[in-house]
Amino acid sequence: MSATNSKPTALVTGATGFIAQHVLDKLLARNYRVIGTARSEAKFTPLLENFKEKYPDADLSCAVVPDIASPDAFDKVLKEHPEIKYVLHTASPFSFGLDKPFEEAYLKPAVSGTLNILQAIKKYAPQVTNVVITSSFAAIMKANDTTTVFTNESWNPLKWEDVTNEEAAYVASKTYAEHAARKFYEEEKPNYKLATVNPPFVLGPQLFDSSVTQVLNSSNEALNAISHVDPSETSPQKQVSLMAVDVRDVAEFHVLPLEVPELASEREFIVSDPLIGQRVLNILNDNFPELKGKIAKGDYDSAEKLEKECCPKYDISSTVKKAHNYKFIPLEKSVVDVYKQYLSKYTFS
Repeated sequence: MSATNSKPTALVTGATGFIAQHVLDKLLARNYRVIGTARSEAKFTPLLENFKEKYPDADLSCAVVPDIASPDAFDKVLKEHPEIKYVLHTASPFSFGLDKPFEEAYLKPAVSGTLNILQAIKKYAPQVTNVVITSSFAAIMKANDTTTVFTNESWNPLKWEDVTNEEAAYVASKTYAEHAARKFYEEEKPNYKLATVNPPFVLGPQLFDSSVTQVLNSSNEALNAISHVDPSETSPQKQVSLMAVDVRDVAEFHVLPLEVPELASEREFIVSDPLIGQRVLNILNDNFPELKGKIAKGDYDSAEKLEKECCPKYDISSTVKKAHNYKFIPLEKSVVDVYKQYLSKYTFS
């Protein structure tokens, strides 16, 4: 579809987040009208200023939702904006170290926040035609399984009673939230189509240079851990052992279900490449000669073997085909773009 003339309205929850900012960028570039939710006006204002500079004619506004897990959290914004046609729900806790009980920090906000938005749409926004929810490979994976070929039909079997640490709490919260969304959809049979986006590690640059800080966001911070391995290390580096996808592709797959009918109800499992420490070191050593002596080389030739042995197997052909054979940004570009942006502001140490 073309959004150029009709300017349909999209609601993006959690609009100040890493992925959400790129989602806003994709929507505004296509001339959608966008309402972004944030916990406060003050949190949203710097983002609004950045977007107004990039898109002087952007139709972007803020709706304050202080706590997505509180009952009726989204009722007000949906009542006040009957023009909303699309809802992209990206709001969910991610950062580790919240110093709260796991259920309060992860499970309740993820599940309640998801159900709150779906219930509010059903009650107050029957005109909404598409809902897209940010889920995760966490809802697909099985921990430490390198033999199963994961697809968009795979589900993580982790039970909440088996959660013993923050990482498991995050993984379970994403699984439970997506299950809750799909159960609600099946039972309530609302008017809209429901898609989820299920990325693994989301890498890539911040949308605005002003958002770059010395500590990278949660997923990009994995790159920092790899780059700070002892520089004298020459053994194969197995850190992370997962898969990656670029944030710009993740954002695109939030918008595509609004425009490509085949994706409107898809569980969009998306991956660009395997992700393992040695490959990241190879990319950094190949592209940033100024880091010579400051980062490890590891065992350069072991990267491909380590990817095959240590990273999960996956098949994303269902989503790719429905997305008209979409071409993903390769891992090398994601890593290079992160470090170009980072090194333009900070000295590597």
